Amino acid sequence: MRVVEIRDLDGPNIFLLEPAIKLEVDLEDDDESVIIERVRLLVESNEQEVGPALIAAIDALHERAGLDAPTSLLAPLEVENHVAVAFGWSHRQAACLIAETIGAALEGDTVDFDLNIAKITDAASNDDPEDRPQYMRNDERRVLAIGITGTNGKTTTTRLIAHIAQVAGFHPGWCSTSGVYIDGVEVLNGDYTGPSGARRVFSDPSVDLAVLETARGGILLRGLGYESNDVSVFTNVSADHLGLLGIETVEGLAQVKSTVIAVTRPDGYCVLNARDPLVWESRSATRATIVAIASDASLPQVVAHLAEGHPAVVVEDSAIVSVSWNRRIEITTLDRVPITFGGRAEHMVENALCAAAACLSLGIPPEAIATGLATFRSGADQNPGRLNVYRLNGVTVVLDYAHNEAGLTHLLKLSRGLAGDAGQVRMIVGAAGDRTDESIIELARLAGAYADAVYLRETARYLRGRADNFALNQLYLNGLRIANRDPAGIYPSEFEAVQAAIADSSDGDVVAAMAYEQPEVSRAWLVEQGAEALS
Repeated sequence: MRVVEIRDLDGPNIFLLEPAIKLEVDLEDDDESVIIERVRLLVESNEQEVGPALIAAIDALHERAGLDAPTSLLAPLEVENHVAVAFGWSHRQAACLIAETIGAALEGDTVDFDLNIAKITDAASNDDPEDRPQYMRNDERRVLAIGITGTNGKTTTTRLIAHIAQVAGFHPGWCSTSGVYIDGVEVLNGDYTGPSGARRVFSDPSVDLAVLETARGGILLRGLGYESNDVSVFTNVSADHLGLLGIETVEGLAQVKSTVIAVTRPDGYCVLNARDPLVWESRSATRATIVAIASDASLPQVVAHLAEGHPAVVVEDSAIVSVSWNRRIEITTLDRVPITFGGRAEHMVENALCAAAACLSLGIPPEAIATGLATFRSGADQNPGRLNVYRLNGVTVVLDYAHNEAGLTHLLKLSRGLAGDAGQVRMIVGAAGDRTDESIIELARLAGAYADAVYLRETARYLRGRADNFALNQLYLNGLRIANRDPAGIYPSEFEAVQAAIADSSDGDVVAAMAYEQPEVSRAWLVEQGAEALS
């Protein structure tokens, strides 16, 4: 028996839709009777199973300290032999002391019960605001809120919703992987997809709509920054960051992200990508109205959804259409939505559908949505890092934040479409070191299978646990061997790989880069060379 972690979660989380303390333990090979006996040494309990015994201990410690018994549960985790007991809290220090007391007992330590109860009781009287959960409660929230989650497309969808809202006359605040923005002005720079970004948006008095990109890490490490949202969006889910923070499978990742869906108000709306089975399954987590989105209106799940009288936003004959109870409203056509590249960028089509559905759920008129979709571009000004496309001396250059297999697949498909029959696709591959070995190998295999040339690039900032770039390069080379491909070269930086690929290209070729380490350097150089921005 080993205590792995005690973590205080300030908002709704994967365990409870309220602030919770997570006590994670590795049961190893301990017999259940041993664990139950250790609990009994701490508090009187007649429970014969581990889960009820631990919950009885939580209740007993709260009662002895003069606190109400919290909501609590025992949850198996994806890491072998690991379980978590989670319980709600209102006083941080007292709740952590309760978890520490139980953890010490589980590890077989001698616990001074009376002394610990005295400490817990004293901590429960702490009136420091920082000792209380740091999230936006419903009774404090004065603005509408949209929560956006998913593996890919979160940032673009967040930016696009905020843009459409501005067109419609809102004054939105939004947080994303690039920072926090108030009505289009950056107020914080960096990754703010966790609760601190949400708090900054909610705290601004000029904001009347909060658009909150919400990532896996923030949910697992701190919980959500808000008690509920009025509209939620789940773009998609695929293998990404597996093996980190206790999440080992895509199914587990989907469960984490569905927290955003679960906190949607019952009278609100959940926008779900019907094409993605795990996203579509998350509709069971909410009582809100489900709005399906799909680039193919003939999907069986969409047909059934519409037959039951539920709303959807779909593509029909290259038009974005809202459908509900056989009422059909054409919002716009794909050729008037620049980020979709006339429909060739399939993932951007889905992002546009998600944004349109979310804005319709807010009551924004279709005309304003059409204008917003038409005036938002994947350029460095409005959507930096996401499908930024340039033309330099007849060569098309695509810089994109593709950072996992799904993102790379979308980038390769679009690049092949842009190259046409005559052009070649030159792909620059590089990823952060915290991806699994299998993921890194697969990135190189995909590039080798679908591009005409592959340029590997090393990382200076994102080794993230890897000893050096040599280890990463060996994995890339393994992936290329599977695809029967040799690398065009291995370059020390993203920017140098971009330069080399362009130098090797001819008129009509496409250079596509997984660009998230030096995109601003590559963009600045392209502009300096006289490149034309196409997005």
